[in-house]
This record gives sequence, structure tokens and C-alpha cells, in this order.
Amino acid sequence: MANEFKPNKLTNLIAVRAAESGAYLTVGSKSYVADQLRPNMRNDTTYRFVVKDAGKFVTGPSLSAGDVSTLKERQIEVTPDFGNIVIGTDQYKDVVEANWDKEIAIPNGKALIEGVVAEAIKKDLGRQNVAFVGTGFLPLSKASRALGSITSDKRYGFIDPMIDSVLATVGKGFDPVNADPIVSKGMFGAFAGTEFREQQFLPSIEISADLANELSSATVSGFVQAEGAVTATLVLNDVTEVIPAGTPLFIDGIYAANLVGNKMSFNKAFIAIEDATAGEVKVRAVDLTGQGTKEAVKADGSNVALADFANAKLVNPIAAGTYYMGIIRTEGAQEFDTFKNLDWSNADQTSESIEGIYVHEGRVVDILAGTNTTRWTVASVSQCIEPRCAALVLVKDAQPNLVTL
Repeated sequence: MANEFKPNKLTNLIAVRAAESGAYLTVGSKSYVADQLRPNMRNDTTYRFVVKDAGKFVTGPSLSAGDVSTLKERQIEVTPDFGNIVIGTDQYKDVVEANWDKEIAIPNGKALIEGVVAEAIKKDLGRQNVAFVGTGFLPLSKASRALGSITSDKRYGFIDPMIDSVLATVGKGFDPVNADPIVSKGMFGAFAGTEFREQQFLPSIEISADLANELSSATVSGFVQAEGAVTATLVLNDVTEVIPAGTPLFIDGIYAANLVGNKMSFNKAFIAIEDATAGEVKVRAVDLTGQGTKEAVKADGSNVALADFANAKLVNPIAAGTYYMGIIRTEGAQEFDTFKNLDWSNADQTSESIEGIYVHEGRVVDILAGTNTTRWTVASVSQCIEPRCAALVLVKDAQPNLVTL
């Protein structure tokens, strides 16, 4: 049985500092697996829930057997992550409570949650069904409007701070937003109905002239996706340059689907989740077979078959240059939970929660050496679980590394 947690005002400061830097995890997120994290239940390695299907729309007074839709639930699996900071607290033996926030809580709380956020972003890369690439505010505007056409839920954007710098060069900025002070740190403001915050761990990508040239004429050899797999491979012909992680690829005739499986006016994005060589691009698996759950459709709204990828052309190839990344998602597209209970039976243990982030502290005392070892842990489940409600944006830097005063 897990230890009983007791509040501790010093641990609380760690939690506060963590929450200030954890907006990517908490803002606009919802809990989908909390009932699986109840006390006295086994902490499994995988938690599951489903996305509901929808039937096919048909017209006419008479229907046939072919008009009947067999509903198919898409199962979502998420796995927990454990982020930790461990320090030898004997070196802080002279630190009194008045200095705890400055000397321990700020650096360690920040380091703890930044590590958790960085890992969450790695897991989320490529879990966006659409992508918009360009200059200025255009990618942000298109992504915001695209998601707004899918759902009326609130939208939240997390962007590389360099995007704000690039946008400032065109003399425009974000509108002010009133936000909860604990998660307002790094808030840029609102644009096109979306609240934007900075997120430093989103990677930038560099597209070389040689790669851009290859992608402009590339075709698809095939799309390899095994039943039940969580990743797939998009195989391209005549591409030898390295394709950086985060690069979106668009295929002629394959469009994004909305939340009931209907065709949108823009192409489905196949986003590289790691650097790709020899034209073999690892991407997230795509639901192609459902009706209301499918993520991609053909131009006529019908389902995409694996055979449709063969010899298809890439469209809207990305141009050479430096690009800064952002992720825009709607309310509830992101799953986030933290474990309320951990069992460290041989340690003095406390726990605090701020903005839904539980920080656990465990301390072990070496009596002979007269030293303490203190560990802070955030055990969390975080993942974008509805790609159709998330968009990737890439904003091109017109003059990278050029600074004038």
C-alpha cells in the first residue's frame, strides 16, 4: 500500500515552481485515465481509452445493406513517464526556510518540470493531423482557423520564442490575455482566437537547398503500416538527403479528416518523428480504416488504402530555410494526469499538487554519514490523444542568425 502523504510547505514551493513552467502539460488538457490511477489499483504500464466512431452519411429515402456502418472504436494507449531530480541535501544543511525557494525550489522545480515537458514534446511530435508552413502570421492563422472549423472548443498554441521575434519584424503582435497567474508565465497573448505561450523545447528544423530540391519532385514508393502498430514508414523515391524530425510531408490526393471522418480542404500531414535517411520516413500510425475515427480521406471522401500511396506525388514541398515550430491544439486534445500516490516505503515522503501537477518528495537518511539524499519525482501520463484536433506550424525565419541594432 502506498504511503500516506503529508503536506509540506517546502515541497509546496517545488510544486509551485514546477507548475509555473508546466503550462504545456496542463493548459487545455483533460484527464482521461484518472479512473485507472485510483488508490489501491495496480500501476500498470499502459492505460487505454477509446475514440468513438460515427456512421456514414447517405442520402435518399431508400437505403441498402451497404449503407449500414459498422462502428469501430479506435483504442488509444498512453504510458506513464517518471521525471526525477535527486540531490544530496547535506550540502544545503545551513539553508533555512527563508532561502529554500531561491536556493532549492526555483532551480530544482524548474529543472524537474522542464525535463518532464521536454520528454512530453518528444512523444507529441507527429501527433498532429495537419501542418501549416510559411512566413509571418499566416501559418498560425491557417492552423487556428482549421482547428476552429473542426470544433468550437478553445484553442491553445505553444510556440518557439523565436517565432515571436520573427513576427515582431512585421510590426504585429499578439492581443493581451487575462490568464491564471500560475500559468501566465511565458504568455504571448491571443491571435486568431488562439491563446499562445512560449515553449522553448520545440525543435527548429533546417531544410537544405538540396533536400528542398529533392522533395519538390519526389514520389511515394509506399506506406508501410502493420496492424496495431503505433508508427509507420513513408517510403519516398529519389530522396537521399536527411529529412529532419518535424518535417511535414503532404501527399497528392490524401486529405485530412475532421472529427466524424469527413474531408477537409487541406492535405493530411505526415510528420517525420525522427531524422530520416534514404527516403524512409518514420511517422505516427494513421487511422485509415474507420469511418468516424479515420484521420485521412481521398478527394472524394472515401477511405485511403495502402495501395493509394504508391507513386503518389508530394505536394506543397517545404522550401529551403530555417523554421521555428509551434503546436496548436484544442481543449481536451491533450491527456494529462499525474500519479497522486507512489510507494516509497523506506523513505520519508511528502507530496504537493499545484495546477494538477503532483510533485513527490522522498528523503533517505544515512545515519552513519550524517547525510540526506532527496528525490523529487513527477510521475505523469501526457500525450496528444486526438491528432485531428492538433496542428503543427512552422514559421520561416527570413534572415536566420542576422542581428542588427
